[in-house]
Amino acid sequence: MDSGASRHMTGTLNLLKNVRSIRGGYVGFLGIQGGQIVGEGTLTNGKVMFDKVNYISELENNLLSISQISDKCFSTHFTDKECLIFKPGFKIPDNWILMRAPRENDLFALNMSTASTSTSSAQCFTSKASEREYILWHPRMGHINVTKMNHLVYNNLVEGVNLRSFH
Repeated sequence: MDSGASRHMTGTLNLLKNVRSIRGGYVGFLGIQGGQIVGEGTLTNGKVMFDKVNYISELENNLLSISQISDKCFSTHFTDKECLIFKPGFKIPDNWILMRAPRENDLFALNMSTASTSTSSAQCFTSKASEREYILWHPRMGHINVTKMNHLVYNNLVEGVNLRSFH
């Protein structure tokens, strides 16, 4: 599950059904140079079907796009142990919502300077940021970049961060 992926993608061709060859665009990946989209197909587990899944042979992970899942009227919920996908029509009560991140160009962007919260102050999820912790929290925080993370720290927009900067 990837909130930063604009499209579903796989590097495992045998996961897809009804594959058709296409000459798609180039996709960049973290850690390697990237690859060309060379096919598109359908992924199913018998209960749920995801269409328009891009095949990129160089991709080492399978990515399901949260924005494409949302386009199908499903809702998602992330915990520290799992990601849940709810049937269309599921509604979370407003009084349970702490912050909202509106969708902008297939990404869910959280503006911490204007985020409304149900408490008097938002708290940071971690007080130390090693490289490992940054890699862990980067996708959980909506793929916010290091510059934005540092902006939050420098401008005291997040309480509980005992750091001068993220690296």
